[in-house]
Amino acid sequence: MAIPVYVVTGFLEAGKTTFLNHLLNRRDWQDVRMLVLQFETGEEEFHSRYHNCYGIAFPKKALEQQPKQIIEHLRSHIQDYEADEIWIEWNGVVPFSYLQALLLHSSLRSLCKIRKVIHLADAANIENLLGRTGGALPEQIANSDFAILRNVHSANTFKRIRRVLHGINPGIKLYEITSYNALYKQLFGKKEHPVNVFFLLVTLIIALHLAVKPILEQWQIPLNTIINVFLGIILQAVPFLLIGVLLSSAIQVFIPQRSIERRFPKSIGPGMLVAILGGFFLPVCDCASIPIFRSLVKKGIPLPVAVTFLTATPVINPVVILSTYYAFGGNLAIVTERVGLGIIAAILIGLIFAIRPAQGHVLSGGTLDRLMCSCGCYEDLDSITTFIGKAGLFIRHSQAEFFSVGKYLVIGAFISSLFQTMGRGIFTTVQNGADLAVSIIIMMVMAFVLSLCSSSDAVVARSFASQFPPGAIMGFLVFGPMMDIKNVMMLSSGFSKRFIGKLLLTAFTVCFALVFLFFGLGGM
Repeated sequence: MAIPVYVVTGFLEAGKTTFLNHLLNRRDWQDVRMLVLQFETGEEEFHSRYHNCYGIAFPKKALEQQPKQIIEHLRSHIQDYEADEIWIEWNGVVPFSYLQALLLHSSLRSLCKIRKVIHLADAANIENLLGRTGGALPEQIANSDFAILRNVHSANTFKRIRRVLHGINPGIKLYEITSYNALYKQLFGKKEHPVNVFFLLVTLIIALHLAVKPILEQWQIPLNTIINVFLGIILQAVPFLLIGVLLSSAIQVFIPQRSIERRFPKSIGPGMLVAILGGFFLPVCDCASIPIFRSLVKKGIPLPVAVTFLTATPVINPVVILSTYYAFGGNLAIVTERVGLGIIAAILIGLIFAIRPAQGHVLSGGTLDRLMCSCGCYEDLDSITTFIGKAGLFIRHSQAEFFSVGKYLVIGAFISSLFQTMGRGIFTTVQNGADLAVSIIIMMVMAFVLSLCSSSDAVVARSFASQFPPGAIMGFLVFGPMMDIKNVMMLSSGFSKRFIGKLLLTAFTVCFALVFLFFGLGGM
């Protein structure tokens, strides 16, 4: 069985050795054999009060120049000492991925496994250090389970730093050093088993449903229909989201930035052509294109090109083409119009972003978001050279991005289910007596709020064909896959509000103008 590893990270002079001296020299731990590995030496030395800890120090120079020798030393000490636990004090200026690469080595990965990562920070300077010390510090925070703050002088300071750290790692738990006994209980107290928590949540949801259902039925709110529509959207979207996340993670982890920069066209025109071709050959819907879009932006692809890919892919990919063909009874004119207008709209949207670039940071994390992802991987992936190391990072990246984007998908799907159940009649009522322009706007707004998956929206669009003119149906088919409530919520997980607002307004305006002009002039 692998020995549990507990890692203590933090910048220089964060108090890591002091923390270990207080925590590991507890009386109730005197019978626990612990191997303490220090990859950083400071003014304070680690000492074992009860002689149950065996400490080894590795200089930073050896870590950088002699990794194979360090791996061999670690293997030897772990096997010889037969420790119950391993505690690691990690160097504050070395990326966390170095440690992961060491422990994932073939001679070590069966002997030990990281159980928890604890980050120590000084509240007085953590904000100044972030963004000025390269990628090592934010990467350590991104990989940590807990952050322990010292020198917290007010509740406002604690809240402010919590917001900063949650921006890097939304799942990190923050504690303030007040008492080491209390801190020990918080860090290592018995937690409820995840299976028990899951069944408890299911029970609460069922109880809430049974309690609320009679009340909603009195108000004539079709709760069961809302739930069915919500589940339908989720079941449609999740497989495509998973495909997109896996492709996104593969781009982020396995494809070096230098390779993308070298092979991807530098100019906007050829880049857009590649983006359009990528849209034709990738069988992904709008749910899948957003994670890929974020990875392309992080890899340095020009924003207009990435925007072209984002807006074109869900309209022109092979799955959408086939679903449109069958939904409209083999009408090639509808298919051709959708694909053609989708390509033109995507190119125009990309050109607008080229002519009038987005102001400020596009990624919501600004500089930090370019240094690392929510899973902790960062732009300089050269430190992990083995396939096993990259595979582990790929799995971790996929997991983090799936849950990061997925929660917004759930929110968007719920809002959409409400509109699909109770709001459709509003649109059809407003349609009575409307001209072409108003009809197009109504259907585009409907596409936005219904948030249908682009692989199946043609079926719904076909059901409106008897109530709306062809131009309005085409507005639904072209604009809907590009932007809807679900997509906006998913984009908000990684992009700034200013950028999302500009993208939404630009896409709506371009699609409306294009469809209106095309059908106003007679269409095909």
